[in-house]
Amino acid sequence: MLLLQLTIANVKMIVRNRQALFWAMAFPLVMVVIFGLIAQDRVSTTTIAVVDYAQDDISRQLIQNLAEVESFDVDVRQDEAVARDEIADDDLNFLIIIPRDLTSKANRTPPVEVALIYDETTQTSGVILSAVSRFLDQMNLEIAGAPTRLVLAPEGILIEEFSFIDFLLPGIAVWGIMSFSVIGVATSIANYREKKILRRILATPLKVRTFFFALVLAYLGMALIQASLILSVGGLVYGVPITGNFLVIGLFILLGNLVFLNLGFIVGAYSKSVQAASGLGNLVVLPMVMFSGVFFPPDALPGVLTSVVQFLPLAPMVEAVRGATLEAKGFSDFPLEIGIMALWIALTSLVAVKVFRFQ
Repeated sequence: MLLLQLTIANVKMIVRNRQALFWAMAFPLVMVVIFGLIAQDRVSTTTIAVVDYAQDDISRQLIQNLAEVESFDVDVRQDEAVARDEIADDDLNFLIIIPRDLTSKANRTPPVEVALIYDETTQTSGVILSAVSRFLDQMNLEIAGAPTRLVLAPEGILIEEFSFIDFLLPGIAVWGIMSFSVIGVATSIANYREKKILRRILATPLKVRTFFFALVLAYLGMALIQASLILSVGGLVYGVPITGNFLVIGLFILLGNLVFLNLGFIVGAYSKSVQAASGLGNLVVLPMVMFSGVFFPPDALPGVLTSVVQFLPLAPMVEAVRGATLEAKGFSDFPLEIGIMALWIALTSLVAVKVFRFQ
């Protein structure tokens, strides 16, 4: 009964701290809205300008084949000089120049050069070069009248695709939980120490473990509320598919958040003031946010960092919550992540007990 009363009292104190509540609830929601607007699904197209001097069946067929590719926006131009200037000014990335008398030259003095002028710094240049070469190879076969020996028999399967906001939403939820837990607990402990509340507890019949257990329960409950709110907004506003089992998602959140609460106690133990606790908490939180897969997959990191970051406290929780939320995965799908989180819980608990002081 006393534990429940203390937990409720801690929740009330958390709710009354409007500034902390903003960073815990409102700020992650603002980030969801901003990234959702940025990541609205758009068809990514590449503009390819074409100057057609030939104006014959082959050139028209080549232009038509390019235009049929969904990701290509074919822009037929009349002035080659203007198009070349746009390439030089970085206003255009690709320009195809089809020479005059294309058909007659192809039959009389092959091969005929079809010029492709492009910006070498463009990331998609390799894709465009490959596509244009493929179309030219096909045209060569058609001109030569080569018989079709092989055909492709496509057999497609439907897979579920996720947009950037789908990928991002679970990461933002976990980021908000971690920030609130680490900084919230650290500043609370620093505040209690400044006001000598911790020393007074030792002089009361209240058991110390009951006091701290109530604080942990309050933050665990707030973590579930945070996650529910952020994931619900993402699902309702942007249609993010929340397909997982809510019990599994909740248990992953509680398991990972135990690590962050321990980190909060450790930061609070080393902080002599509330301001110091806030600054040191951010110093712990921000590097993990950047490297643990919140905003981009860890595979995008260079070299050995890809292997190292998966062992950070935040990375396994992000991976597990994302998989459980979007792909309806269960505990058996994340043995490594669960193991890493359990190891971090054990290590941080030992350190927190070792370094914590009441004064």
